[in-house]
Amino acid sequence: MSVVQPAIIAIVSLLVAFAAAGVPLPRYEALLKQQSAPEDPSLGLYDDGDKVVRLTVDNFNATVVDQNRGALVEFYNTYCGHCRRFAPTYKTVAEHLLPWSEVLIVAAIDCAAEENNGVCRTYEVMGYPTLRYLGPGFQPGAQHYGQNLMTQDVTEIRELLAGMVAAENMTSSHNNSYWPNFHYLTENDSATSLFEGLSSDRQYVAVVHEPENTTLGVEVALFMTQWPAVEVRRVIDPAVATKFKIDPANLPLSLVDRKGEITAYAPEFANGESYAKKLQEVLGKKSVTPRPVKPQQKLATPATKATGQNEIIEEVHRNKHFVYQADLEQAVRTILHNEVPKVSEISGEKLLALQRFLGVLQRYNPLGANGHQMVTKLKDFVVQFNDQLTGSQFEVELKRLESQLLPVYSSTHFVGCTGSSPRLRGFSCSLWTLFHFMTVQAARNEESQDPLEVLQAMHGYIKNFFGCTECSEHFQAMASRRKIWSVPNKEEAVLWLWAAHNEVNQRLAGDETEDPEFPKKQFPSPDSCSQCYRTPVSKSENLEIEWNKDAVLGFLRNIHNPQFVSRYGVQREELLHPTPDKMRQKRQISSVFTDMDMRMGMLLYAFCIVMMVLAFKLFAFKGYRKKPYGHDLLGKV
Repeated sequence: MSVVQPAIIAIVSLLVAFAAAGVPLPRYEALLKQQSAPEDPSLGLYDDGDKVVRLTVDNFNATVVDQNRGALVEFYNTYCGHCRRFAPTYKTVAEHLLPWSEVLIVAAIDCAAEENNGVCRTYEVMGYPTLRYLGPGFQPGAQHYGQNLMTQDVTEIRELLAGMVAAENMTSSHNNSYWPNFHYLTENDSATSLFEGLSSDRQYVAVVHEPENTTLGVEVALFMTQWPAVEVRRVIDPAVATKFKIDPANLPLSLVDRKGEITAYAPEFANGESYAKKLQEVLGKKSVTPRPVKPQQKLATPATKATGQNEIIEEVHRNKHFVYQADLEQAVRTILHNEVPKVSEISGEKLLALQRFLGVLQRYNPLGANGHQMVTKLKDFVVQFNDQLTGSQFEVELKRLESQLLPVYSSTHFVGCTGSSPRLRGFSCSLWTLFHFMTVQAARNEESQDPLEVLQAMHGYIKNFFGCTECSEHFQAMASRRKIWSVPNKEEAVLWLWAAHNEVNQRLAGDETEDPEFPKKQFPSPDSCSQCYRTPVSKSENLEIEWNKDAVLGFLRNIHNPQFVSRYGVQREELLHPTPDKMRQKRQISSVFTDMDMRMGMLLYAFCIVMMVLAFKLFAFKGYRKKPYGHDLLGKV
């Protein structure tokens, strides 16, 4: 046996002891701290350049609950395609209604952020995006989580909000001096009586003729809340309007000063913004200026691209058909930590769907050993419930299990599903990846004979828990049309999901939600699997592709084989099951030492320790014996 071998064994033993004691190597200690929590799966759809007030669990109550003004709140999911398409419209709404901010703010909260689970669950958000009006003094309660706005048209949103604001019964407790006077003028009002009770700052009263069944006057009053010198009043009675020189057809707007002088005007267009613009033009000529709009409180905005994201994108472009471990884990993490906990009450069909999904996830789990334990125990917890489980109960148990089994996830970010912007691709991409992976694992599993186990679990999850309402509805319609419940075997289940995914890619190709860096194409591409095409690509560009489904099935089984799943970007590979390469390395290391080598090495190692102890004692004893002879004749040292 080589004399080097005992030294190697001693070093290995020392490293093992360090690991057992939980002492990380210094170089990696900081990295482990950085990787302890997942990165935000979304950076939201709004930033500091928008006029949308961004809400989180930390500022939600302080911003919209029991306030002296109202709030329009959008509950959205960053990965929801419908939400992404609606975001430019909502930004327009916020910009348009910014002058109303003393009376009503336009805000939004991202329900894709795990930290906001509790808020989105409490407000029983059933679909995305959801618009709610929360009035002054609003307090959440059972069956009272604001008024829904069932429109996404800018004009309709403005009119609905104006009506809701005007209907508020404002009291002194709300203490909002900017709240307009929405009462109609009556026959008892006159040019001089209009100023009774008003502060000296009010130099003018604008009178607006409001046609029946409109909110024109309310809107003008709201657009003018930043102008303290003017009060806006509405008039609907023609006789009263005449007293203020208003001709509804030609001069529907007038301005009254404290001297009782009245001047009528004709705005360019018959809408609140145009009326307000006319008033502001007149007031500007009188050297009257508005009060500056209060700046919004800003949230910290992360960088657009995370460190190393360019390298990840280059990797994905090089290996377009790779399946990445990081994406599988991010899909599982988002489902368990974000999607399910947001549901307030899980009962009936939803409970059954969750139990089925966890059963399938347990069988075809892509996580490491700790992740397997967590999912198994979580499934056992959920199947105990026969009638009802709350999202809060699920979340508490999940966090308890994760704290016991930490660390569970080997990665904290997307790789194959990363986007050119944090707002693109991500979870929806990884969800497809996870279900493709599970259909292939089910096809490889000889114990299970149910061809629908994964498809049924997927259908139930998407119908009951997926945070993109429009996507869920599209998937359910497609599943029915493609006869998902008639899939005859597990291989056909793999192909059914592949064909369904390609249909979605075709439908969304060129959509505004598409990532220009990763355009949606039919998969696999000719570069990845030329034999998957029966017709040469050059001849079928404008025709339906004739697929070689046997080759497609083989390709899908190959790329989703756990042995070939890429671990690029994984930060804690030690949490995962060893790869074939790792196993070969272990066998090679073990083959260096025979059993006799190992036994002899350990004996020699023990012998060295004993000899070192004996040597230490011998030297110590000699030192002790020399001390009496260290004195001179005078007894001094």
